[in-house]
Parts: sequence; C-alpha cells; structure tokens
Amino acid sequence: MLNLDPKNMSNEDKLELDALVLDTLRMYATDTIYFKDTESRFLWNSLEHAKQMGVDDPRLLYGKSDFDFFPREFAQLARDKEIEIMRTGKPILNIEEALERDGEETEFFLASKYPLYSKDNRIIGTWGMSRNVTERRKISIELEKSLKKVQTLARVDDLTGLYNRTYFYELLEKTIAIYSERSDMTFSIVAIDVDDMKYINDQYGQPQGDAVLRHVASAMKLNSRNTDTCFRVGGDEFMVLLEGCDKVHCLGIAKKIAEYVSANRVDVGDGKRETVTISLGISSYESGMDMAEIISIADRKLYKSKRNGKNQVSF
Repeated sequence: MLNLDPKNMSNEDKLELDALVLDTLRMYATDTIYFKDTESRFLWNSLEHAKQMGVDDPRLLYGKSDFDFFPREFAQLARDKEIEIMRTGKPILNIEEALERDGEETEFFLASKYPLYSKDNRIIGTWGMSRNVTERRKISIELEKSLKKVQTLARVDDLTGLYNRTYFYELLEKTIAIYSERSDMTFSIVAIDVDDMKYINDQYGQPQGDAVLRHVASAMKLNSRNTDTCFRVGGDEFMVLLEGCDKVHCLGIAKKIAEYVSANRVDVGDGKRETVTISLGISSYESGMDMAEIISIADRKLYKSKRNGKNQVSF
C-alpha cells in the first residue's frame, strides 16, 4: 500500500507516487499535455491530446507527429516554434493557435511550449500544454460586437441615422490633428440648416417635420462621397466633414445636396407634398485653425446664405 506520509515515505513509495501522478495527468487532465523529441515526434501524450487527434489510447501516438494528424500549415507552425525553443532554450508562452479542418468549425487553443531537458541538462526535445478556448473566443467576439454596437449607438442620431453632435466634435478634433501635420492637403466642412423649419412644424406638425429632417439626411448621404461623414448636430442643423477635399470640390458636393433637397418634395400628410430648401456654408481647413474657428467660419457662411435669400451655398 502506498505510504503518503512525507516523513516516512520510501524511495519506492516516491517512485510509485510519481507514476500515479503521471498516470493521473495522462488520463484526467482537461488540458492537452505532450512531450516530443528533437524531431517533434511524440514521446508521451495525455488522453485529452490523443482525443484531439481522434485516438483513444495516447500510447498509440508514440513516434507520430503533428503532421500525421493536423493540416500541414498548422503542424509546420508548431514545428517552427519547437525548433526555435530548442535553439534558444526559452519557452514560448500563451500562443493562440487556430486549428482549421475541412468541413469543421475552426477551433482555438491557448498553448505554451517549453524545452525538454535531460538529467545532464541537454535539450532533448520539447513539451507543452494547450487549452481549448474556442467557446471563450466566441464569447469574446460576441462581446466585442456588442461593445461596438453600443459605441455606434452612442454616436448615432436615432431620427436620421446620421452621426450625432458628440461624434462630430470628436472626429473633427482628430481630423484637425491629422491635417495639421499635412501641409499638402486640406479638408472641409459643410454647415447645413433647413430653411423655414418653424413654419413646417407649425403648419404640418412634428411628425412631418421629422420627415423633412430624414429627407435632408437622405440627401446628404446620397450626394456625399463614401469618405465623407454626415452628422445631425442639432434640431434642424447638420454638418458634413469631407476629408481630403478643398473648397472648390466641397462646393460641388454641397450644391448637389441642396439641389436634391429642393428637387424632391416631402410628403407632409393628407396627400400634400412640400418643397423644402436648405442653406449651406462651407469652411476649409487652413494651417493653425482650431475647431472653434473652422466651425465659426462655416456657420457665418451659412447665415450669409440665409440673408441672401436661402436655398444656396456660401463659401
């Protein structure tokens, strides 16, 4: 009978305990455990590792290698790391491995690999452990998606689907920081305000006023470039940020937005359709400008459009 009293344990008891521990690890460890020679051939495997390769008895893996069970690319990556470990004598910890097999879901493992030393301190191979983290990876991916969704919702105006005022200031500040280092390029913003919005709300009601705002938002998205970003920054106030766009090219885009808004009448209920117009002001970044200055210029140009009769672009 095995004596487990540390004070009275014989050498035979210690050898028996070592064998028991090793056998327990082999049969019951939920992580994969393996030992390999210098050619990356298996010397010892846990049952969990054998199951990963579709083998019921881990002793049947002796002399085999990853190339006998896994896709070549996966096996070669493991072999390359083991060669590096034997060359340097340094372990490689917490490697994320992706196992892709034809017709099967990709599995992910977190692995650590170590040099295997002989009693005379020579490296005679490698050994390692890995844990299947596929489910954890799935949960992590879903959490990342949820976080991105929350972040997006925090930046988006519910009514129009455009980005909101907070994100406008955030992106404008970042854009100024980028272009302040680039003297060869500029960017522009377009300030937009719906003409006679109070009349529309008073005459037709809030729901129809909301329809007008969505109409303007649609015009902005349809007539701006893929690289432009559109915002609703207030009640009937909008902005477009156009990266890499000078004042001349910005004017062309702004006019297209204005023309689309006025050319497509809005349904305001009871079979009535109303012509809506917008006033716009343009400002282009110049070296040394801050956020307040570029916005102020665009706003002043917008009010110039209002004073000069509305439904126009000033720059």
